[in-house]
Amino acid sequence: MSAGGRRPAFSVITPVYNGAGFIERSYAMLAAQTFPDWEWIVVGDGSTDGTAQKVRAISDPRVRLLAHAANRGRGSARARALDAARGDWMVVWDADDLYFPDRLERIERARAAGFDFCCSYAAVVDNGFRLKGVRGFHPAALGLPRHFVHHTLGCRLEIARQIGYDPALAAGEDATLVWVLGGRWRGEFVEDALTVYMEEREISVEKAIRTHRAQLAQLWRIWRRRLLPLTAPQWLALSARSLAKLAVLQMMRLAPGVYRATLALRTYGETAPGYALPADRAEFIRRMSVQSAPAHR
Repeated sequence: MSAGGRRPAFSVITPVYNGAGFIERSYAMLAAQTFPDWEWIVVGDGSTDGTAQKVRAISDPRVRLLAHAANRGRGSARARALDAARGDWMVVWDADDLYFPDRLERIERARAAGFDFCCSYAAVVDNGFRLKGVRGFHPAALGLPRHFVHHTLGCRLEIARQIGYDPALAAGEDATLVWVLGGRWRGEFVEDALTVYMEEREISVEKAIRTHRAQLAQLWRIWRRRLLPLTAPQWLALSARSLAKLAVLQMMRLAPGVYRATLALRTYGETAPGYALPADRAEFIRRMSVQSAPAHR
């Protein structure tokens, strides 16, 4: 329940490890949302940089802090946030990314219209806030339904709990939720960027390896639990594709700079023909670049 005893529309969940430099900016963007009916659940995942103190200093009854004594990884932090959530929907809100002021308002329109989940495009920027492109939606293929970038997601809380996050996974913990939602529930795919993804902040070949290993584990989970109607050939093809990518990444350990160079070859999924980031969204990114300058230099 909210501070007044009423269930909020949204439980906004943020797992964070050593993110003290982003907490105040993240809260400011949340407080500036045009839709104010939310609670913010921050899971301090064993941070040692004063993240918890930054959260406790926020004077807003909608903010709740859960703290892990030691770092357990994002899967565990997200799972704990879902358990503690009190809202009708949960909304993903990662501390180091950016969110346009109308994001929650747009998700609320999907909720009011009876959708089970809502996702959107994501503007992609580098560490200097220069626009690299817009991530759209990945079309259905090999038995996986149309899917999206996890950090754009809002969905009914009971569905998020039903699918869940694997608490054993420190990276790539979102794949099952992203893959399964579009195959079993009704979602609104918003053809506009509601979020900004800072792609290069934590890029490394080791993180990519952990993510692909986690995706392999989740493919097995999806197959074993019949979360999607995959045929055996489809499951084998998806697994083989992930194994091939994993093998390439493991070879890149010998030259980590090669992996970073491959970022320029990434595809961002499909957007509507002719879509370009609206001028007001580009201006928002420019303003955030100026305000965040000390944090990203």
